[in-house]
Amino acid sequence: MAMKSIQTREEALTARYELELFMIGTPRGYLGSGGKLLARIPPAALEWSVEWGRLILTWWDDEQSQRVRITGYGIERGRVVLLAVRGLTTAPMKLVIDREVEGQSPGLEAAPEELPARRLWYAERLAGLIDRWMPEVRIDGWSVGADQPRQVPGRYARLRLTRRGEKILALGVSAAEEHPTVDGLIAAGLIWQQSYNRDRSPERQARQLWFFPPRTRSLTVIERISFLRIGDGRISTSCFEVDEIRGEISEVRPVSQFELLSAGPQDLLWPEFPALVERLDRIGLEWHRRIIAMAPALIEPRYRPGRRLIGYTVHGLEFARLPIDDGHSAEFGVSGDPERMGRRGRHLTERSLPELHQLVRQLVTIRRAGSADRRHPFYRLRAEGWLESLLRRNIRALDPRLDPRFIYSQIPAWHADERSVIDLLGMVDDRVDSADRGRLVVIEIKAAEDPQLPLQGLDYWMRVEQARLQGEFRRRGLFAGARIADRSPLLYLVAPRLRFHRSFTTIARSLHPDVEGLRIGLNSNWRDGVQVRSFELLREL
Repeated sequence: MAMKSIQTREEALTARYELELFMIGTPRGYLGSGGKLLARIPPAALEWSVEWGRLILTWWDDEQSQRVRITGYGIERGRVVLLAVRGLTTAPMKLVIDREVEGQSPGLEAAPEELPARRLWYAERLAGLIDRWMPEVRIDGWSVGADQPRQVPGRYARLRLTRRGEKILALGVSAAEEHPTVDGLIAAGLIWQQSYNRDRSPERQARQLWFFPPRTRSLTVIERISFLRIGDGRISTSCFEVDEIRGEISEVRPVSQFELLSAGPQDLLWPEFPALVERLDRIGLEWHRRIIAMAPALIEPRYRPGRRLIGYTVHGLEFARLPIDDGHSAEFGVSGDPERMGRRGRHLTERSLPELHQLVRQLVTIRRAGSADRRHPFYRLRAEGWLESLLRRNIRALDPRLDPRFIYSQIPAWHADERSVIDLLGMVDDRVDSADRGRLVVIEIKAAEDPQLPLQGLDYWMRVEQARLQGEFRRRGLFAGARIADRSPLLYLVAPRLRFHRSFTTIARSLHPDVEGLRIGLNSNWRDGVQVRSFELLREL
């Protein structure tokens, strides 16, 4: 949950309005702290007030009254989290206001704030909901946390179910988890299913895999399972959305590949970089030119559509940012710089310009092959960005068939930079017929072990295939002068050869045969120059 700080009178007035609006829709609920019930709503009365620029919460009933100062707050559906200070103390305590709804277990202990406790609570909660909403299903057991011997990731609730004699594996994830954890649900399920069935006879194996993502956050799961073929099609999958607070489960209708690919890519932001640079005001255009001039052979401007700014990088590490709509607000600084850790970017002015020059000199010296300081954060940070930068400059090192005229990155990109895509989109010669056409290639890159590599590549592949079928590339002016083959894209999954996650083969084998792809292993010392060490078809792994 995103928390908002209250430091000014204006922020206190805004917070009071938002919190009072929340309480209008909360005729019944609980106020608690640390899992303990402080008051029921009603009969307790709550009052928000702004005194001397501070937001004050007072609540009382027939037996007691309490008064605290609110220094921060966060609101999500049916729930408020408050940071409160009592008296002269400085350490804030956490207060929670939960709406009481039908089907919710009484008491605030039903939804702990700390993630380890929340995961355990969620696993028990999900088992109870399945028992109530699916009477034909028997729960044989449930667990939570990592199972290292079987390589099963943690953070997920795992349940073993039986329905009419058939074994089912079910995985769920709490709404309290971050997006990467929710998106990892499919990979965790595939790893668990493979390890569960490996040592069991066919009649004891699980033939169904059920996923339980949070309500309104099932899109990635639905899209991915549309392009999975697990165990040569012998394993079926289902998806159920869970509202863990209201206590509701609802099955989500599966989407066919045709439906998915026929839908327009509405959630994509397309590049406008050259046009945007031309539209910069005089101040912004001047900063753009001066930043590039500091190291023109190494500095790359990268448009970040979700935030409407240009980021400037050296080998994929961003060191300066220029908002498209306000050239006066340019700033610089590297996230992870030990001298500026946790601090906001430095505002770029004529007075601070020498500091930027010094930063660029340091980056150019440290972030290079053969660096004398390989332990420095400037060398270690954003390894994937570095690798992507090298490939974009010399794409034929990856595959001689790739056309260096048509290499795009972050095309298309997701809204709000929610996914940190550094993928490349290119084209190879297509010799299926005599016509001169190019087949699209989606390139997903990882510099370190990541079980999500095949599925993140699948996400990007689906978006590109949607755009191809809808004629978006021609409409957007990409691949100008080339004829795009009427074939689905190839998928290249790229990493240093010794940095593919141990679950890679399990997950990659589950991709549908319609997704043609390659696993490309690179040399471990790729910073000294990219070399391909292995080139394998996914269908032959």
